Amino acid sequence: MKFIVFVNSNLEKGQPIYSRIKSFSDYFLSKGFGIDFSFKTILLDNTNYLFISMPPFRNFWLFFIPGLNIILDIRDGWSIAQETGYGGIVRKKAFKAKISRLIERFAIRRSYLAITCTPGLQKYLSQISNRELVLVPNGINDNDLDLINQLKIKSKKEKDNNTVFFCCGGKFSEYGQDKVKKLLRIIASRYRGKKLVILLIGCNKNANYWVESFFSQLTSGNSEVKIIPRMHKKELYITMLNSDYGLSIIRDPDYELGTKVYDYIALGLPIVNYFDEPNNFTNYFDACLDVSFNKCAKIPEIRRSILIKSVLDGFFDKDYQ
Repeated sequence: MKFIVFVNSNLEKGQPIYSRIKSFSDYFLSKGFGIDFSFKTILLDNTNYLFISMPPFRNFWLFFIPGLNIILDIRDGWSIAQETGYGGIVRKKAFKAKISRLIERFAIRRSYLAITCTPGLQKYLSQISNRELVLVPNGINDNDLDLINQLKIKSKKEKDNNTVFFCCGGKFSEYGQDKVKKLLRIIASRYRGKKLVILLIGCNKNANYWVESFFSQLTSGNSEVKIIPRMHKKELYITMLNSDYGLSIIRDPDYELGTKVYDYIALGLPIVNYFDEPNNFTNYFDACLDVSFNKCAKIPEIRRSILIKSVLDGFFDKDYQ
């Protein structure tokens, strides 16, 4: 039996990293691999592969162990985020970006297989490392997608032609007030003439308290913003199913696709496009936007198990045949 150790342990269920790693673990289990999450197992003779998902960007000492086949999954742009200030929401750190870039280059070149989750990161990390990375977008896990499909069958949404509902699951203004203001102006203009209701679910209340008054001014009071505490997954999906559009603030569209967008697609909610011109984000999700740049675009595959299998089968055929 081939053996694989997952370094990321003690993860909290419900986190995006937990869900992604669980999907990779399920894939390898389905192929007959032995799975462990113990550091002690790394040094045993029957450890064939080590799976590391970043961030957090740590445990680089593992890359110095001779003969260890590391599968590196990079979910965020460490150096590019420092260089650009995470899309302009924090201070840029040029020197730290250079150091981070050297570490990324070393880790990618040392790995047996390097994976990332967006086309922009794939291009950037391949350029700085001179090594081709494979793309496995975040997608949505099987359990969540199956739950959504079950709820959609039972859902009986009563359409109010005079009201348009928008929902955002997770952070909103936390990713930049300027981006949110631009989005709100577009919503107020694009959907004017109707009452506009925005549901902010699970965001930081203090960071988003200003949204209601700002949006009310844009709509001459014909709007409502509700800040709702975090919900269990089923309750969240039921609430979103009663909305008309999904909202997602993207820190840097050149390198980020976001995670909540896949939920919106599964729920059948168009995502409000607040960009002035095409970028990596809109190119990938164009067919899922309320206003498209490319009318011929196709909806991308979102089931994570299929996305993983379509990429990894070619690398690990020899191990389980």
